[in-house]
Order: sequence, then structure tokens, then C-alpha cells
Amino acid sequence: MSSISRELENEIKNVLKTGKAVLGFNRSLKAVLMGKAKAVVVASKIPKNYDDDIRRYASLSNIPVINFSGSSRDLGLVCGKPFPVTVIAILDLGSSRLLDLTRSG
Repeated sequence: MSSISRELENEIKNVLKTGKAVLGFNRSLKAVLMGKAKAVVVASKIPKNYDDDIRRYASLSNIPVINFSGSSRDLGLVCGKPFPVTVIAILDLGSSRLLDLTRSG
């Protein structure tokens, strides 16, 4: 696993611990459409229409989309969930440096 992937995992965990996020495509899309999302994390293998919708609406609102290199099952495990998570919308970064990581990467 690359150091970027490890850092991204740590920052996602940090957001979930110190900030606020919603999990899942529908809730994340709603947060993006309402302008509440600060960033969106997308798993590597999600349905094309989900990926297209999230990226389209996020770009219209200048919300960064972060590509998670693992599958939705891997993203779910990072979130501490026993089920796949395709998309995470970050509402509050908390003490995370997630956006700094995306700017440098």
C-alpha cells in the first residue's frame, strides 16, 4: 500500500472521529446538491452512473472529489462499517488535513 493511500485512510478516519460525514451515494449526493459537502471521497469501483453524477454536481459547486484507491468494501472497512461504502461526503473536516493532502497529491 502506498504512503498516499495510508495517509488518505488515516485522514478519513480522522474526519469520522473529529468532524462530520455522511456515508452512501444518496446521502452524499444530497449533501453535494445542497452545498453542504466540503469534499467527497469516492471508492475505485462504483457504478459509472453514480461516479458521473457525483463528479458532475461536485464540479459545479467546486467541491473536490478524492479518489480512494480501494473498493467500496475497503472504504467501508476504513469507516469501521461491516458493509460497502461507495461515497463519503465530508460535511465538517474536524481536525483532518484531508484537503491539504489532495492539494499536495
